[in-house]
Amino acid sequence: MRLPRQCRRTSGAYALLDVILAVTVFAFWGAGLVALLQKISDTSNSYSRDRLIQYQLESLLTEMKHRPVEEMTVERLDEALEVTFRTTVEPLSLANVDGDALEDLYQLTATATFQDSGGEQVETARIFIHQPQERARRR
Repeated sequence: MRLPRQCRRTSGAYALLDVILAVTVFAFWGAGLVALLQKISDTSNSYSRDRLIQYQLESLLTEMKHRPVEEMTVERLDEALEVTFRTTVEPLSLANVDGDALEDLYQLTATATFQDSGGEQVETARIFIHQPQERARRR
């Protein structure tokens, strides 16, 4: 038994509508997937940059703690990352449990200042160092 001509055209129209709907759904799904992958990539790049800045702060502290106190204050610009690194040194006034003052102690602070999507950001790292004056003079 054959379907009337009218029914054949209607079922063909529904098939075309099904294809159009399927392509539309796939296009929205694909666009969403591309946006998600882009967001993951941006997050990964941001995390990598932050980790590189932290690594450079640690390296800067390691480098500066071996210098004489007078040479520990510096400022550097990393043009590749667009980050300004600064170190400062301040004497520490600490006492032991007997109340005796501890000498030749310093706080070495390294800061990284940079711009990101949230505006100006500042990362800071600090260490305490002991550098006797005679050691500083020998260098």
